[in-house]
Amino acid sequence: MDLKQLQYFVVSVESGSFKKAAEMLYTTQPHISKSIKALETELDVQILERKARGVEVTEAGKKIYEYACNMLVDAAKIHAVEEEEERVLHVASAAGDRFAALVGSYCEMRLEEGLKVWYQDSTVEELFQALHHHTIDAGFFYADQRRMTSYLQMIERKHLKFIAICQTEPFLYVGPKNPLYHAKIVTERDLRTLQYVQSQNAYVMPEMHLMEGGMDSLYYQNQGQIVVTNNRSLLTHMLRTTALANVSSGLFPDILTGQGDIHAIPIQGMKDSITFGYVKRLRGDLPEEAVKFVEYVKKHL
Repeated sequence: MDLKQLQYFVVSVESGSFKKAAEMLYTTQPHISKSIKALETELDVQILERKARGVEVTEAGKKIYEYACNMLVDAAKIHAVEEEEERVLHVASAAGDRFAALVGSYCEMRLEEGLKVWYQDSTVEELFQALHHHTIDAGFFYADQRRMTSYLQMIERKHLKFIAICQTEPFLYVGPKNPLYHAKIVTERDLRTLQYVQSQNAYVMPEMHLMEGGMDSLYYQNQGQIVVTNNRSLLTHMLRTTALANVSSGLFPDILTGQGDIHAIPIQGMKDSITFGYVKRLRGDLPEEAVKFVEYVKKHL
């Protein structure tokens, strides 16, 4: 038995499937399944029941799950003691590429000080899991009011705490060929007249849920004429050369507007509609390096 097996087991229980656990832990589904099967053989007890749509913890597995969680937490505390003599930053975010660029700038500034950084992009739910398992110290994300209510309920259940840093709003990004290129402000009615190019995660981005019906509504109203991509260069190219538009956060937009030919236009009625901040464990203070990074983020938003 090793800690990796216990981690695979705990995440499988919490996610409800080997597939989701593998995605969260950046490994393969067969590897997760094989590791847990080996654990069951060693313990001589079935801890997960395999079903068509996932896995379900057995009665014996529930007891082992509690012990495994405690062991993983204790192991994380031991590693934290080891790192006290080092400068180590453990953070993750669901705030996109622009936030990652901010992390990069911070790393560059602290490089000569010997700072070690562990950073990854995550979904909001993955941030909560990572904090629960002590693999990060702070997770950054932003959400609209409706989603924030749901997230705060999850945060409370997992004994975490959310600290708001600021509020922002979504913007409409358009290029020279868009009919709203010279507009000073747009309305939701204007948004429904456009066709869009969005980043691949647009379907779960909070700003899309601020519009009536979200992306699904835009998709059908425009007869399916929408481009979805995870390539920022393609996204930017489409804005500059076509009439397609993009909706992104004003805080960490998917689009870089520094070239001057892409305009960011405020959307009427959406001021301060998105909250940005970070989530941490309820008990205990942030480590010193995490505190320094939070202050850096506040100054450079």
